[in-house]
Amino acid sequence: MLTMARYRDVILLALAGLLILALVGSVYGRAVPHHRCRGGERGVGRLQNVTLTNATLSAMAQTGGGGELSLDGCQIDHFGPALFALLQRTDCLTLRGGHIPSVSFHSHTLDTLVIDATGLRTFDVAGGPGAAPYEKLRILHITRTRLERLPARLSLLVGLKRLDLSQNQLTHIELDVLGAMRRLRDLDLSVNQIARLDASPELQLAGLRNLWVSYNRLRSFGAFPGAFPALDTVRLIGNRWHCGWVDRARADIMRHGITAFGADYDCPGERQGGLCCYDDVPGEVVAIEQTTTAGGAGADDLTLRASNRSTIEVRYGDVELFL
Repeated sequence: MLTMARYRDVILLALAGLLILALVGSVYGRAVPHHRCRGGERGVGRLQNVTLTNATLSAMAQTGGGGELSLDGCQIDHFGPALFALLQRTDCLTLRGGHIPSVSFHSHTLDTLVIDATGLRTFDVAGGPGAAPYEKLRILHITRTRLERLPARLSLLVGLKRLDLSQNQLTHIELDVLGAMRRLRDLDLSVNQIARLDASPELQLAGLRNLWVSYNRLRSFGAFPGAFPALDTVRLIGNRWHCGWVDRARADIMRHGITAFGADYDCPGERQGGLCCYDDVPGEVVAIEQTTTAGGAGADDLTLRASNRSTIEVRYGDVELFL
């Protein structure tokens, strides 16, 4: 009997351990967007330090470019539709390093496109009036480039679930260009030079769960959080927030149950709720006060007044949650 009881205890402990691991994995996946190529079962092809032509890319695609293809340190002035057409068997394409200053996307077969540190200045999506949207591409990852603006035809990428535009030189984004991306879950705009994130009052990114806008030049963000009704996590640190906007954002974060990661330190101005914020600049106060939250502003709105400088901070390990 003692042996059976001990055996039963061991089984219960093992099941409890598996349950804890599953919960930890679920929380980690919720908070940290990730980018992973599919197609490993079909092989990985790699081409390094060559000048790209139709001939070199076609040969690579036929001999070893099925599944995942990585072009490292390669050079071509424009990676356009003709080259994408050679990659019908490729699921994941990575352009890393080298010199590829211009890309015009055109593929109805790619699942993942990664463009990293290629000197990219111009990114566009091929298509004209009445063009068919691109439903297959799930992940677009453009990082460490010289990209300054997003094309209007980015709206054709309706199948995107993850859009990573971090570490570029973006200065102004019209969020409405993302409005047709009903499946978009993760959006990373961090480490750019963004001073404005504009959106129409009707914009709803209903599926967005994770939003990173840290380390930019933002003073306010009128679409937050009303345009993102399903938002779980946000990163706001490293900006030049208006103190009045921080007050309102803190109330909205508490009301909507959003988790804000990170905290600013050594602020030259004030520090509220884990964010550096700065005194009013003439002309900005009215704009901030006119910004409304989801559902409109009313007498029962939870917006905090500028005189309320209370801070609620919760630490979990090395993470400081901004409330």
